[in-house]
Amino acid sequence: MKKMMIMVSLFCLAINAKSQYETMSAIPGAKMYFSDKPFTTSHEGNKTSFKSSDFIYGRIELDNQTLLDAFKMSSIKTKYYYLRFWVCSYKDGEQQGSKNSWEYLLIKNEDDVKKSYLNFDILPNPAAATSALCGLEDFTSNIAGGPLYFIVSQSSFPEDGEYSIQVRLFLESFDGWGKRQDLEKWPEVRDEFKFQFNANDIQTLKKNGEAGNELIRKNTFRLAKLPGYFSNPNKLTDPMLSNANIGAVLKRDLPSGGMTLLKFAVGDYTGALWQTEKNDLGIILRRYVTPDIKIAYKFEGDCYVGYARLWQEYVGGGKYGPLIVGSRSCNSCGDKIDCSLVK
Repeated sequence: MKKMMIMVSLFCLAINAKSQYETMSAIPGAKMYFSDKPFTTSHEGNKTSFKSSDFIYGRIELDNQTLLDAFKMSSIKTKYYYLRFWVCSYKDGEQQGSKNSWEYLLIKNEDDVKKSYLNFDILPNPAAATSALCGLEDFTSNIAGGPLYFIVSQSSFPEDGEYSIQVRLFLESFDGWGKRQDLEKWPEVRDEFKFQFNANDIQTLKKNGEAGNELIRKNTFRLAKLPGYFSNPNKLTDPMLSNANIGAVLKRDLPSGGMTLLKFAVGDYTGALWQTEKNDLGIILRRYVTPDIKIAYKFEGDCYVGYARLWQEYVGGGKYGPLIVGSRSCNSCGDKIDCSLVK
């Protein structure tokens, strides 16, 4: 009996969580469109019904608002702007399977958030995929594209037939004090389209999804040249942070999983060179070097520009341990750059 009550409680919680997400705030005047071809400057050619053999793209248009204002994006504190992007399959009004797991849609160019529209991929041609999705809002883990490819599974499409694909773009909102507001105040744009699913398309869908992901990973963060701090690096006055010492620490701590360090430079910073980190009880944990150490490196035949953060763990008695790489961008998470440009 107790086990049954627990199961019922969990079921009710799940239903409640789902219903809560239904209460987000629709942005007044905003519209969403879909097409089997990429949108450009208008929603011309939009459609409401597709087959699983089609490519599918989306576009939102805002009524005299910018993305920045409509989605209250000034609250974003990470390097890049983003929206949360959900795609779900429904049949006969019931959700099938889960939404896409990687839900942060990158808006890389700052000028784009000042526009009153956004074009994005849903089930794109893998040779021309452009929308980048990540599981982390700071885009420091692997990225991929085409959210509808994510949910091609038996749980989302248990049989051939017509499904409704719900598409939601939204963002959590915060009050003036920086406190996250209730869900019903989160701005969103939502719509859906009909999707005729045929199991004969499964292998092509999976193949296209993988190919599109590879293109997105290859092109999204590709640099045209090495950043300026490599040619005009900052110099630090602390003898512990001489180029020779930093280089020795990087060469000792960084190489792993086939990664090869090529170059490094001290990043820009303001304020104190060292900062102390404490826990909630005021106990010193470590002291860290304020500027990131920018690194150029090679991994699995590709070259990247990423970062490493240096610190010293506190050992007690006013003393710190050796200088180490405390954290760093993962091997495949940096900005890609042609290896010929790393000189």
